[in-house]
Amino acid sequence: MMLTSIVGCQKGTFDVNNVNPNSPTSAPAKYSLSSSLAATAALVQGGNSDVLNNWMGYWTQSGGFTPSTTYVIYQITSSNYTGNFDNAYLNLSNYNLLLKTVGTDATQANYRAIGMIMEAYVYQRIVDLYNSVPYSQALSANAAFSYKYDDPQTIYNALVAKVDSAATIITANPSAASPGNYDVVFAGDMTKWKQFAKTLKLKLLMRQTQKGIGSAAVATALSGSTTADYLSVDAAVNPGYSNAADNQLNPFYLNIIANAQGANGTNTTYYRANSYAVTFYQAHNDARVNYIYAPSGTDAVKYTTINTDRSAVKGRAYGSTNGLESNTIISAILGTGFTSAGAPKGPSQGAILLPASESLFLIAEALQRGYNISGATAAVEYQAAVTESFKFLGVINYATAATTYTAQADDLTNYTVSTNKLNTIITQKWAAMNTIDPLESYSDWRRLGIPTNLPVSAYPGITVSHIPWRLPYPVNETSLNSANVPAGGGGSDLFTSKIFWMP
Repeated sequence: MMLTSIVGCQKGTFDVNNVNPNSPTSAPAKYSLSSSLAATAALVQGGNSDVLNNWMGYWTQSGGFTPSTTYVIYQITSSNYTGNFDNAYLNLSNYNLLLKTVGTDATQANYRAIGMIMEAYVYQRIVDLYNSVPYSQALSANAAFSYKYDDPQTIYNALVAKVDSAATIITANPSAASPGNYDVVFAGDMTKWKQFAKTLKLKLLMRQTQKGIGSAAVATALSGSTTADYLSVDAAVNPGYSNAADNQLNPFYLNIIANAQGANGTNTTYYRANSYAVTFYQAHNDARVNYIYAPSGTDAVKYTTINTDRSAVKGRAYGSTNGLESNTIISAILGTGFTSAGAPKGPSQGAILLPASESLFLIAEALQRGYNISGATAAVEYQAAVTESFKFLGVINYATAATTYTAQADDLTNYTVSTNKLNTIITQKWAAMNTIDPLESYSDWRRLGIPTNLPVSAYPGITVSHIPWRLPYPVNETSLNSANVPAGGGGSDLFTSKIFWMP
């Protein structure tokens, strides 16, 4: 499991997780914090979630490659996408060492709080992908390599308590040492870390709207909260990304855009625009299509001037076997858009952990469901979320563009006229999360069935009615910790075994 000697991530990342918790070494908290946060960015943005970008209708495989059976036929085994598990636990081991280093020293309270928040963040992602996972025994050295798998509801409850405790620690220790620029997310702004903690808590609670702790418990957990409690800025890691070398690039940039020499990145030519998302943006007059995808026939790294012609973007059906759909025909992925000045975001851009738009959509959903978060209405938060998405991508005159977009006589853009406002909120959240964090969209689809018409692979012979509900446990678990791995966890139950919060 997490205590093997595996190092690095599956795709282009910083190699900062080369830690063996059986022989831990200590480092000053400030250095440990920076490297741990950079490793989380690599986990989220370095390629481990590429499969979810495909499944959620954002990306597809280029017609210039032989179709991958793991992607388009869903023949997934314990050898696939293992970084989502193995690298996550290696990252958790770093945060665990950080927490051991600072202990209960009041002067180090901010480091302690950040470590706790980030542990909760990483654990939440693991549960959402696998369901039952090691938690209570996970980060303790065990010579027998036998790690108990804990109940996912119990883990979620513990994560809510953990972020609550972290927020309390920040409030109770105003004189604690500031991590300053060693905090490569918020530069030592602990108010933003409290907002991150509360936004993560809101995410954990909204996951359970269909099944979990129950609406009364959610209402109690949100009692007294205001919109000011939650993030209104992007939570993004930036330890000083640059194009000085591949291992110093923003991990998403290296994966999808280019390497340090300006040549194709790890998967620049492998992934192309998925026609499902492209068709959605075009059908709803959505300017974001030109900021997420390059015009047909243009390499992402060479797309330096915004083309506002939405018809210039071309997509490919997921699972298509048409070999003529080459990279000169199907649009390349841009994913994170442009700056407000109209230049493409480059190798030094921050790596997103949780965008402001996601926070605002979570608040809008909670308000739409009738939960009491004072300070705004669902309609106001929805509009702010869409506007923030346009802003993040660098859409020209983003505020006006977003207002025009949501004023259309369109049930999926106009909250006021919508006959199913929750569907409008979650559909627009899906549109905003394209490439940024497909796990959030994947989780929304699994708990709510939104988008309602998400297609399965078009590959000939596909008979499944939906994409997989979870990932298989990695081979290190099925081979070394097999006595504890849940039955079917090696891949045989991906279409039948649900995450605990799924209805």
